[in-house]
Amino acid sequence: MMERWEPGSLYNYQDASQLNDFFNWLHVNKQSWELCKTGKKTMVYAVPAAFDTETTSMYRPSINGKEKVAWVYIWQFGLNGKVIYGRTLDEFVDFLSQLTEELDLGHNKRLYVYVHNLGYDFQFIRKYFKWDNVFAAEKRRPIYALTGGYEFRDSYILANSKLETVGNNLEKYKVEKLVGDLDYSLIRHSETPLTERELAYCVNDIRVVMAYIQEKIEQEDGDICAIPLTNTGYVRRHVREKCFANNKKIRNQYATLMRTLKISGEEEYTMLLRAFQGGFTHASALYSTQLLENVGSADIASSYPVVMCCEYFPMSKGKRVEVSQLEEFYYYLKHYCCVFDITFENLRMKVEYETPLSYSRCSIKGDYQLNNGRVAFADFCLTTMTELDFDTCMRFYEWDGFIIENMIIYRRSYLPKQIIEATLDLYEKKTTLKGVDEKVIEYMISKNMINSIYGMMVTAVVRNEVEYDDEAGWLQACGNAFSQLDRYNKNFNRFLYYAWGVWVTAHARHNLFTAISEFGNDYVYCDTDSIKGLNFENHKKYFNAYNAQIKAKLLKMCYHYGIPFEKCCPRTIKGVKKPLGVWEIEGGYTYFKTCGAKRYMYIEKETGDLNLTVSGLNKEWAVPWLLENYNYDPGEIFEAFGLGFEVPPGHTGKMTLTYIDDFRAGAVRDYLGNMGTYVAPTSIHMEAQGYRMGILDDYIKFLKGIQEVQIT
Repeated sequence: MMERWEPGSLYNYQDASQLNDFFNWLHVNKQSWELCKTGKKTMVYAVPAAFDTETTSMYRPSINGKEKVAWVYIWQFGLNGKVIYGRTLDEFVDFLSQLTEELDLGHNKRLYVYVHNLGYDFQFIRKYFKWDNVFAAEKRRPIYALTGGYEFRDSYILANSKLETVGNNLEKYKVEKLVGDLDYSLIRHSETPLTERELAYCVNDIRVVMAYIQEKIEQEDGDICAIPLTNTGYVRRHVREKCFANNKKIRNQYATLMRTLKISGEEEYTMLLRAFQGGFTHASALYSTQLLENVGSADIASSYPVVMCCEYFPMSKGKRVEVSQLEEFYYYLKHYCCVFDITFENLRMKVEYETPLSYSRCSIKGDYQLNNGRVAFADFCLTTMTELDFDTCMRFYEWDGFIIENMIIYRRSYLPKQIIEATLDLYEKKTTLKGVDEKVIEYMISKNMINSIYGMMVTAVVRNEVEYDDEAGWLQACGNAFSQLDRYNKNFNRFLYYAWGVWVTAHARHNLFTAISEFGNDYVYCDTDSIKGLNFENHKKYFNAYNAQIKAKLLKMCYHYGIPFEKCCPRTIKGVKKPLGVWEIEGGYTYFKTCGAKRYMYIEKETGDLNLTVSGLNKEWAVPWLLENYNYDPGEIFEAFGLGFEVPPGHTGKMTLTYIDDFRAGAVRDYLGNMGTYVAPTSIHMEAQGYRMGILDDYIKFLKGIQEVQIT
């Protein structure tokens, strides 16, 4: 059956003949569908099913001037390749009722229905059904929602990719998402006629999801119940299998280790939370808002995976220590993983080009000045950090004194061999399978997994409790830290330690800051694992020395664990070695301009293409508009890129979503002039979002104090 699967016919629910044909097809073919077991009694059909809607948003007159409304004007449901569509959600409810009877769905027999971005469609359909269970990590973001025999699941969370990317990455069942065939700005209702192209656009989204799920079913040897809920589920399964091997002795040893790696309580956990930071993204104050020529760029290959393989991590339960002498403090920093609260007195930047401390993670008293969200100086600055962050502060700041409080230390060692082997396996697959046509699926899986392997380490231990109630809607309460930490510590299936994730990013930042320090006044911009700067030729010795140091660290780890070093430097399909964790120098930029973190524009040397990275802009939408609006003149574009830089709605690629939780209904005229009605018990209003670049007055003031230029 699986080999014969293909995207098939289209049926109109409103056409009685076509509806009859659909259920005749279903009645004949359902007998061959396999059922997989989940839990003790529940069975699930091992076929792909998908659901999607298309909606219209507008403003309507109200006593307060105008109010937002939105509704569904077409729904699509896919089942094992076939697609049926209707125009109202009442029809969808009736259809599921008929489908339930035909498939005998209920408590003991289910159908998984995948929705790409379930949170969006759930808001439109949630009042049409009685929900037996809704699981969500946060409000309005359901991971699955169960009603009767239907378990709606989020394929976006599973794929961790937008639908267009999912379609492009399909290997066996080629169905590409159609782009640009549906103008969302046009008002439509359930009576609005759809062109063949518009209908094809709607239906194709369903076919992409079904093809993706069918490939996933086949990857699991036909067991749809083996497909995890989230993309991270794949990497969790991969690493767990490594840690809890079939070898009973290894399994017991790992379980024993986990029982020693506990978090003592809420105080220690909140300390770790405060110390945890992601990547470092910032612009040098020396060059922010200036147009630069001949800027070089370099990236660290797999920055997080390499530190997981060759750096030290907390490998014991935390121990609280009292620090009474400076020598004692530095001894702990040198020999242990440390986390502590520190208050700096008269903190001030030592160099002008970078200031690492984030204002959002500090408590400041007295006077202070910021550098685009980073602390430049402060009378008193309290923050939480690790020994690695303190070492970075010593490079970039000076102070009159500091006070250490709440210091916790951990014994240092490598991560467990199983974690390192799992990481190296994924890196090897990602490298060796890239470009191998018949291994595209395996390559994509390994690529996504290695990008997620660190993320699962910092999954929150204490979470808010999110519930969904049919009457009250979304409810949220603070999680009970004591009970959740107790459950975490006693979990016999646990194979990770939250503190590991804190040190993964700490090591990666520390490594990045060695490059920033090396570049000094040549440093222009950085982002997590990359640096952009001037005079790259003058810094090649640093890159070579850093890469040699990483190789030495990896060799030492491999010797310690008896792992072949070749695992750290696999070869591509062309036989080229790709060492893990080294700096790779890119082509660089003819012109480059940054206006702060996540705000930069450049022209690539190799291609001459204009590119930009701006939080709040989709470059695929914004760049074409910029080129056309500024007459394809890069000079004009770069000049405009600064305070007051604007991209209008419809060209940013971003939408503003407004959740509407009360009933809306009325009459409406569509874009063709046809009158119709709409009904929406709950909905989401979507509106094209514009962009305007603002620069804080404090940042402008700071830059003027650093640069000998006029900033407007």
